[in-house]
Amino acid sequence: MSNLIGKIKQKGIKKSIRMISVKMKKQEKRSAERLSTRRKNAVEEIFSQSFDSIIIFENHFGYYNIMLQRPQHITRELCDESTLVLYNSYYDIDYKNVDRITKIKENCYILDMYYYRNTILERLRKTEKNKFLMVYSTDTVPCSRIKQYREEGFKILYEYVDDINPNLISPKKLSMITERHDMLVKAEEVFVVATATKLYENVLKLNEKAKVALISNGVECKKFSPDMKTNDEEYLSWLKEESIKIGYYGALASWVDYNLLKKLAADEKIQIILIGVEHDGTLQESNILSLPNVRYFGKKSYEKLAGYAHFFDICMIPFVVNEITEATSPVKLFEYMAMGKPVITTPLPECRKYDVVEIAATAEEFHDKIYEIINRKQEETYEQRLIACANDNDWSAKATELRKLVLKGL
Repeated sequence: MSNLIGKIKQKGIKKSIRMISVKMKKQEKRSAERLSTRRKNAVEEIFSQSFDSIIIFENHFGYYNIMLQRPQHITRELCDESTLVLYNSYYDIDYKNVDRITKIKENCYILDMYYYRNTILERLRKTEKNKFLMVYSTDTVPCSRIKQYREEGFKILYEYVDDINPNLISPKKLSMITERHDMLVKAEEVFVVATATKLYENVLKLNEKAKVALISNGVECKKFSPDMKTNDEEYLSWLKEESIKIGYYGALASWVDYNLLKKLAADEKIQIILIGVEHDGTLQESNILSLPNVRYFGKKSYEKLAGYAHFFDICMIPFVVNEITEATSPVKLFEYMAMGKPVITTPLPECRKYDVVEIAATAEEFHDKIYEIINRKQEETYEQRLIACANDNDWSAKATELRKLVLKGL
């Protein structure tokens, strides 16, 4: 400290500040160079592994900052011994060090493409790999970014997962997403994966020669075991042993039929359990939480959902049937089945495909089916059929199907 004071007295304050500034800039430059070297080495380590194809998923979702849905599941399951998958994320929660790269499993990484994109693209120019860029219909990756990849010889894998609808997409983004959608569906080198029949048909209306496949959503069966139970005392204390417990988890949004739920709640023997994210304020606006036999337990982590659903007598998907829900492949449908739980839904096209699912067109029919299920003893064969259907729709099966279709050129 005394040496520093002495130098300041000798050189003066201005010269001392300039000297300190120069030293700090040199240190920052050396740190940046070391970090750049580390990141280049990290890319080389990734590319040292054996693979024939690479899929880069450009997105703005993040990985751990949102509930696990199709993006994360497909990413994790798409990789194998010959397929490398890189998932872009700009969120700090996805990284534990300054390298901004996280290994999910063998040949699968989350990484911040802001830092790695140019290095990776340069590295790929030296290889003869099959190269794919994956883009989601609900995300905002710009056409300029897609163009960059196309110029590098990438084929585009376009996941068409929801209706392009103003009630789902911000007005500021709707025009860009619509224009990008039309461009991708009509392009020859784009492989379109639709998650619902309606979406599949929409693609063919725009381009009857489109390379398009229908691959619904799925389930991570091992995370939805029938044996998982929560020990949440507040939750368990609210449940009545003699009641019929009807549960829903997911987004609480405008597509939930709150009027249907109110009619079901008119039956005092029924307890309605709601779990999930309040998406747009409609849960509070519905005033359904004022009813004594309806309870909202907030958002629960993906890993804990099965523990709460264990205590549902019946699982439900009480959606209004409209343009959005007609094009929806509900992930929760397959998760409910994996737990062997009876499922009742409104007449959604993607739910009607499965004969193990009960469909109710009206509130009265919904109510009647609840009692039909409760009054017949739980059939072991029925539970086994539900679990078997879930196994057929495991995310690993969806990824295998997708990988085969794309690598064979659809």
